[in-house]
Amino acid sequence: MTTQMMIVLAIMAFMVVMLLSHKLPYGLTAMICCTLFVLTGVADIPTAFSGFSNKTTIMVATMIVVASQLSRTSVIHRLRGVLENMKGKGDIVIMLTMFVVTILLSQLMGQIACLSIMLIFVTTLEEDSKLSPARMLFAVCTLNTMWTSKIPIGMGATMPGTINSFFEGVAPDYAIGIADYFKAAAIPGILGLIYCIVAFKLIPQQEVNKDDVHDVKEQEAISKRDEMIIFGVFAVIMASFFLSGHIDENIQNILPLAGVLVMILTKVVSIKDVVKTITGDMVFMIAGMSAVSTVLGNTGVGELIGQTVLNILGGNPAPIFVVTVFTLVTAVMTNFLSNMGTMALMIPIAASTALAGGFNVQTVVLVTSVAAWMAYVLPTGCAGSMIAFGTGNFNALETLKFTLPLFVLQVVSLIVSVTLLFPIYA
Repeated sequence: MTTQMMIVLAIMAFMVVMLLSHKLPYGLTAMICCTLFVLTGVADIPTAFSGFSNKTTIMVATMIVVASQLSRTSVIHRLRGVLENMKGKGDIVIMLTMFVVTILLSQLMGQIACLSIMLIFVTTLEEDSKLSPARMLFAVCTLNTMWTSKIPIGMGATMPGTINSFFEGVAPDYAIGIADYFKAAAIPGILGLIYCIVAFKLIPQQEVNKDDVHDVKEQEAISKRDEMIIFGVFAVIMASFFLSGHIDENIQNILPLAGVLVMILTKVVSIKDVVKTITGDMVFMIAGMSAVSTVLGNTGVGELIGQTVLNILGGNPAPIFVVTVFTLVTAVMTNFLSNMGTMALMIPIAASTALAGGFNVQTVVLVTSVAAWMAYVLPTGCAGSMIAFGTGNFNALETLKFTLPLFVLQVVSLIVSVTLLFPIYA
């Protein structure tokens, strides 16, 4: 092992501790690592900060801006109207409508924004009914957690690029396509939806803490002109993603930026709002982790980590064993850590291990990525879990009769479906 590799491993150790403890924002942790690479001579400035000019970072950062504008359109107001119209039409209709709207909103906005909207409707349900507010809140938060950014629209369109940024430097010949993440998550997600419909009565009856419920202020309605521009920009970008085999990759990745420029020039969005979005912690984390991934690949540390994991697993482990281990470890870990922190930590290791073992990197990366969102067992898992357990006054042990079977169902279905859709030796 060279001195350079030892330095990289030391910096990686710091990164792991920070990601696990979340003592610092993820973006700040990534930037510290990039700076240390330069100060220690491991990488030059263009390499250490290459993430900011990386095609994925540019695409994801600007796509977040475009996706965030969808929440200003009449789509959200119409979904609220649908929920209002379902009142009094029977328990099954109300439940299905709430679940479907939750899944749709989970593609268009962050967890807190989505659940804040759903919370308003959940708390209008009767306390003594089968669909009590606490039960429906827990089910809605669970669905939101497992379905967040899975369908490639809105925020969901940014997730494949985010995943790629975590490992593209380690395995440059592999990439997650725009629909791959959805294909990997679809069967576990659908089974999870069916389970919530069938088994929601396993959720304990509780009383929602009304002090934690705040009204979501209606945003000022935007003009039809602005709405048409937002929809037009979004439609063009989505079309380019799904026609990736027929459109130059550079054009495809720069289209979200072109869309943002169109919205700025037409005064649909202000420069101030755009700057605020693209300088968020998420963007710095993606840029930083992309550079970290590049350094791991350039210095051979990625290969070393992969080989070490293989040796721990038995030197020449069966591919299905590797997939199972990464799925289980990630799914358990994410219930103690944040989703994005778990992804940032586990995806480079998964890619390195798959590469060292001669396996399909896509397979191992996808099970790891999807498992990172099975964070509904403990209140420490994610924002959705915190809202479910906190506002609903739930005890984690009492909810295990609902969450544990769901957790097992999703883990098993994820392993089976991904290995069938993405053959391990492809």
